Amino acid sequence: MSRSDTPGTARVGGSSPPRWYTHGWNRDLSWRLIHGVLPRIPRVLRPPIHLVTTLICFAAMPRERRAARLNMKQVTGRPGLGAHLLAFRLFYNFSKFVVGYTDLVRLDPARLRLWVEGSEKESRRTEDLLAEGRGLIVLTLHLGNWEIGLAHLAGLGRKVNVVMRPEDSEGARFENTARAATGVRVVPAGESAWNGLELLLALRRGEIVAIQGDRVFGPLTRRADLFGAPVDLPAGPFVLAQASGAPILVVCVLIRGHSRYRLVADGPLRVGPGEEGVRAAVEAFARLTEKYVGA
Repeated sequence: MSRSDTPGTARVGGSSPPRWYTHGWNRDLSWRLIHGVLPRIPRVLRPPIHLVTTLICFAAMPRERRAARLNMKQVTGRPGLGAHLLAFRLFYNFSKFVVGYTDLVRLDPARLRLWVEGSEKESRRTEDLLAEGRGLIVLTLHLGNWEIGLAHLAGLGRKVNVVMRPEDSEGARFENTARAATGVRVVPAGESAWNGLELLLALRRGEIVAIQGDRVFGPLTRRADLFGAPVDLPAGPFVLAQASGAPILVVCVLIRGHSRYRLVADGPLRVGPGEEGVRAAVEAFARLTEKYVGA
């Protein structure tokens, strides 16, 4: 979803960042209904509600349905009915992801730990890496529920700085409210030339910097192949790791059911010196992305 660049090179300022897609139902009214109605409904009734709303959206959104089906075919190689079923499952999981924001607003840290399988193991890994004294860079994917992952990181007692490009959709304020309830600090991506220095100082204070690793929002990119297709990935996180010496942990929070998640982490990735070090780290991240998205 990014511009065409020369493979393996950086795209430096001067061109406007891509505008990310948002569907026509991402409206203030939709979010008001979700936050006003769902918390008052017993959890046992959520599965049928998810199913009905997914059926409606799947039927009413042909462009999105086709895009999801083609992506599923590209990732899994399944044609025809298999890709359609996977696309429907993606819509269904996205319904659960959106409703998950209502849980974050009313966050109970103890309940969150019970919901997230693997949290103790990955918490120990995170603490071990933080003990190195160089901070920690966490790369998240648009896979599962990354917001639950941010809440989990904030629950470790370390300051969490999440780098995000400000959204201009009507639902952004509901997302921001839920994110604020978890205690994470949002650093707007690309709004200031001082952001890089600010993040470097945060790492030197032993804090966590979380960045969306599969969305380009800054001037530095590197071209890599994902599932046989060329894609631009952000190189900024790897340049930051190179400058700070901080390890990189790739974190995904997979949706396992209704209010059930599985936290998986891979790494750490270490960025070697020079351009080759950044290129190798981007390639390693691309392979991890294929591993988790493909699974």
